[in-house]
Amino acid sequence: PEITKRPVEDLILQMKALNIEKVINFPFPTPPPTEALAAAEELLIALGALKEPPTTGRLKQQLAAKLSCPISALGRVMATFPVAPRYAKMLALSRQHNCLPYSITIVSAMTVRELFEEFDRPAVSEEEAAQLKGKRARFLQMQKVWAGQGPMQKLGDLMVMLGTAPDSLCHSLHPGLLLSPQALSLAQPKAPPCCRAGNTISSSCKVLGVSREGKAEVDGVIKNLRHLKKSCDLRETEMRCSEEIKLSVTCLSFSLCASSQTALLEDPVFIHPSSVLFKELPEFVVYQEIVETTKLYMKGVSAVEPEWIPALLPPYCHFGKPLENPPPSYCPGTGRVRCHRHSVFYRVGWQLPAVEVDYPEGIDRYKHFARFLLEGKVIKKLGSYSQCLLSSPLIMLKTWSKLQPRTEALLQALVKENCDNRDALLAAWKKNPNYLLAAYRQWVPEAMHQELALKWPP
Repeated sequence: PEITKRPVEDLILQMKALNIEKVINFPFPTPPPTEALAAAEELLIALGALKEPPTTGRLKQQLAAKLSCPISALGRVMATFPVAPRYAKMLALSRQHNCLPYSITIVSAMTVRELFEEFDRPAVSEEEAAQLKGKRARFLQMQKVWAGQGPMQKLGDLMVMLGTAPDSLCHSLHPGLLLSPQALSLAQPKAPPCCRAGNTISSSCKVLGVSREGKAEVDGVIKNLRHLKKSCDLRETEMRCSEEIKLSVTCLSFSLCASSQTALLEDPVFIHPSSVLFKELPEFVVYQEIVETTKLYMKGVSAVEPEWIPALLPPYCHFGKPLENPPPSYCPGTGRVRCHRHSVFYRVGWQLPAVEVDYPEGIDRYKHFARFLLEGKVIKKLGSYSQCLLSSPLIMLKTWSKLQPRTEALLQALVKENCDNRDALLAAWKKNPNYLLAAYRQWVPEAMHQELALKWPP
């Protein structure tokens, strides 16, 4: 049965949407391998389609919870799209980045095997060989046009798919086009159901290609599409091994082609000669699939900035300690303490640049949050008291802070209610309006205590 041979993450997502949380115990007539179900649940958690399992408690309980995670709000939106979960996430997140129509076009093209006609197939006659040679030359010419330049070109093969959209998905197929009729017949029906699902999160949705007008706007759309592609292809990342440069003879041209390393394969891989990024050799790329001929080749390639990887895929990175320079800061948008950290990617240990991420869990995060709270950065109304505090908020970070009763009182109060971010603090005040009042009073002169009590919670 097909269920034993194909990826099951889309099946699990649909079952979770039906509130069947423990799919691994479902009485399938022919059950998929247990390993496949567990791997699919892990992938859906990483995609954000399922809620994060608890990280506390016994190991056996944690493992059991990991296999019965309920669906998230994002997962319910993803389940409405008739495509694989990684494509569904790309569509679900596209509206807030103002590129949903472009994502529908790209996903429709990516869900077919080969979008373009095969030009390297054996010819049965000299006439057909001449036709294939002409089509190949025209394809190379059109590929450059579709790929564009600058930020557009960094989108790589996805930009080529998007560039063909006005011809392939919006209009009828012209006999002179270089697209595969079989691929077109598969891609065209994908767009309308994706549009219908897209209309649940967007008032107007249609398939279109990228206009070359409005450069700043187009560049923003392209960057967002590259972000979305990276955030949805979790482990399909490749790093160029620059010390292993080889001269490669290809069907298109002579080119310096660097061998590359992927997170999932031991053997070196190469950008496929048909890719628009074949000669560009970006340091990091994300790919759609790997095919094997004489070598392992990546297809559907887009360039990725190194700093995006830890920002978009934190579960697949191992982070170092928070850096002291630049120092930790408070983010008014998220209400969380942020810091810069170096990281390495996955089991291959690729070094990545330092990026700003949430401060790691632990007592130090509470100390930094307490400091920003005292400085009036978390709650603006407390800013008027920050100039008359009896101690500097920076004392919260000192190793000897326990010697100060007021620092210990504030820290213990925050830890008791798990308040290391603004949302948790507001929830604690909703539960108990007098929360933190006694601890905060110790930081201001006694003459202000009555006034403070009347204004609490701030």
